[in-house]
Amino acid sequence: MPTQDVNNISPKEQQQYFDDFEKWIETEFNGDDSAAEEQLKAGHVVFYENDANPDEVIREFPDGRREVVQTVIAEDNSSYEIIVVREL
Repeated sequence: MPTQDVNNISPKEQQQYFDDFEKWIETEFNGDDSAAEEQLKAGHVVFYENDANPDEVIREFPDGRREVVQTVIAEDNSSYEIIVVREL
């Protein structure tokens, strides 16, 4: 999937880009957790949907800590903030 600077496209084009990106992720990894495991072993944080509640996103740290998080994007799409909803 090619990268794109989403700050320089219309909101409609941004939505299409993110829809395509989500489809690419689903196709690329197809439920295979090996990529996430590799990232955790390398010391990186990973994000994934909560299987029990698909509306939730989980952030997992290499030390095993897990949190349900929510991303709040600025109105102008220039920045975002990750808010911890609860720890797991």
